[in-house]
Amino acid sequence: MLDVAKSDAPKVKLRTVDKRVAGRRATETRDRILEALTDLLGSMSYRNVRVTDVVREVGTSPATFYQYFPDVETAVLALATDLGKESAGIKTAGSGARNATAAVDQVITGVGAFVKKNEPILRVTDTAAAEGDKRFQKVRATVLANVASGLAVQGAQTKEIAGNADVLAAMLLANPSDPAAARRLVHQGITGRKPTA
Repeated sequence: MLDVAKSDAPKVKLRTVDKRVAGRRATETRDRILEALTDLLGSMSYRNVRVTDVVREVGTSPATFYQYFPDVETAVLALATDLGKESAGIKTAGSGARNATAAVDQVITGVGAFVKKNEPILRVTDTAAAEGDKRFQKVRATVLANVASGLAVQGAQTKEIAGNADVLAAMLLANPSDPAAARRLVHQGITGRKPTA
């Protein structure tokens, strides 16, 4: 399975709500809070998630949560922002493939793994973006652009291919569950030819 790498951007020192630089243990606690929030988003609407739900999962107190996030929405936005950075790895998912068909297959596999791993936060990002939240719209645009870039690289650099890649990226992110159909559609839209066996 393709490993979609995180962004190579330099790490910024994590700061708490009161602007102190967080150490290793504090960073681990913040990560546990975000992992618990991700798990909760898999089973309930983000509007229904309360700070007490998150801290119960982590085994900590609300005061600890508030050291890192002023509210649940800010924590969800942190997850979405990380998602946008992680999606940068999809841009190179097909590089090094022996032919266009193999490259498209690698991109589709990479997108499928990315969606499966991040489904709860992708769903929240799409919902908030559709409701007009510009912060989530920016994250959604970043993810779509990264997937479209990963696809467009596999075809000739034309406006038609770039347009096809944008549409196909949205399709793959919305429903990557039928790899055979996705492979045919993506390959035809990007290379202009049917995929080879």
